[in-house]
Parts: sequence; C-alpha cells; structure tokens
Amino acid sequence: MGTSYKVILVDFEDSSIEKDIFNVLNSVNLEMSTYINSSSISYLNATNINEWINVSNNFIEVALFSQETCLSTGGSFDISVGHLVNYYGFGPPELSNSYDTGLLEGLKKEVNCFSFEVDPKEKRIKRTQNVYLDMSAVAKGYAIDLLSKYLDSKSINSYLIELGGEVKFKGHKSSSEPWVVGIENPGSINTPLITLSSRDNKDLSLATSGEYRNFKNKDGLIVSHTIDPSTFKPLKKKHVSVSVLAENTMKADALATALNVMGPDQGLKYSNIHKIRTVYILKENENYIVKTSKWF
Repeated sequence: MGTSYKVILVDFEDSSIEKDIFNVLNSVNLEMSTYINSSSISYLNATNINEWINVSNNFIEVALFSQETCLSTGGSFDISVGHLVNYYGFGPPELSNSYDTGLLEGLKKEVNCFSFEVDPKEKRIKRTQNVYLDMSAVAKGYAIDLLSKYLDSKSINSYLIELGGEVKFKGHKSSSEPWVVGIENPGSINTPLITLSSRDNKDLSLATSGEYRNFKNKDGLIVSHTIDPSTFKPLKKKHVSVSVLAENTMKADALATALNVMGPDQGLKYSNIHKIRTVYILKENENYIVKTSKWF
C-alpha cells in the first residue's frame, strides 16, 4: 500500500500473531493494489470492456460499497477516476507519462458510478466503460476493518490499528489509561488540533483526507493527489484536510475523500443531513481554524 502500519494489542503475548496481522493486511494489498500487476484490480483493468472476471468476496464487498458511495455522494467518491490519477502521477510510476492529452479527454466521458458492474451472486465484476479502477481511497480502510474482525475472532478486546494515517481502536490502552488519537495540525504535525479518547469513544474509526502530505510539484504548480470527478482535475479547495468518524474505517475512508472533494460548505451540509461526524481544517490568514458538522 506504499505506507506503514502500527498495531498495538493489550494483554496478548503470542508473537506469532505478527505474521497473521501482516497476512490479513497484505491480502487486501494483493487484491486491490494497482502497483501489483497480478492483483485482481490490475487484472480487471486489463480486461476487455464487458468481460466478466471472478473475484473474492472481499473484492465484491469493496466494489459494491464504492458504487453505493459514488451514488450517495453524487459522484464525489468515484473509483473510476484511475486514468486521471495515473495521468497526474499518483498511480504506478510506469503509467504517469503514458497518456496522450487528446486521448485523456475522451476517457473523461467514461468516468461515472456505473462504469463497472458487480454480480455478487456469481462473485464476478466487469468494466462497462474504458475506465481504470483505483481503490486507493477505500482499500486501506477496508484492510483495517478486516484486521479488526480477525483480532475480534481471537478474543482480543483492546487494540489500536493505524494504517497510513487511518485509525481504529477498541477498548482501552489499560485499565487506567485510554487510547488517545489526534487529528493533525498541518502547521505543526506533532501538535494535534483535536484529540479523541476511548473514554468517550470505546470503538472508533477515523480517516483523514488532506492535501498537505500527498502532493506533487508539476511544472511549478502544487498538484493534489485527490481528483475531483466533476472537473477531472486535481482538487483546488480552500480547506487543508477533512476527517470523518464512522462505524467502520472503510466508510470513514471513502467519506473523507468524498467530503474532501465537496469542500467545507457542501460537505458540512451533506454531513449534517446524513448524520456524519465530520471536521474540516481550514487555513485563513495564516491561522488554522476548525469547522465541524453538528454530529461531531
């Protein structure tokens, strides 16, 4: 996944679980990484249009959720923008210079929530348009949830999982000490603007989408890693980051991306209507300010 992970277990001493933890996380990587040529998503992206391929239950679950979230957010979350992600240099390196600008214009017409079709009964999926699917904005969250289910199955009642900045915890750090996670201050990363404790949230899933860490300098311009499906260009918004608390990390991960695309005005309105716990960090006059939904 191109990032690091941290897993802390309370009152569990079996060192062999380290390998199991890696295998659970890596199982998602091996299926949903566009950087691995043999992954399910790479195989899907190489198929002919309307050619079905069989995939795992996990892949089906993420694909269905991604399509549902695309529809519910009016296309602000759309995994079919992969050609544009690659074009702007945020996909596999070998693809970043492989696009003709004229061809790219034509590909934009293919990007939409119905650019792929899922058949959960037969466990298969196909592309219906010439799109490149990219699950980067949802797979990390799903991997955390998958690992959480595994730890629950081992009767581990207190743990913290952090994968590439997305976080899930359960229980407490100790009988006298809670888990505490922070939402970063972009101007001083070691000083969080907001902290969240397991005293108030016994089970927490938190994801953040922001532009201050993952960006590129392209021809002298700072380019965001998030593609706006409405403009087909990297995001240009006045906010710095958006964080979401949700009942699972896959949902938090996807919604953070969608709300990042929407921006604070539309995003907070959407969050208030749909009961989403959202916090935006904005920069105004060199100061960072926080705006939250009423549910946060």
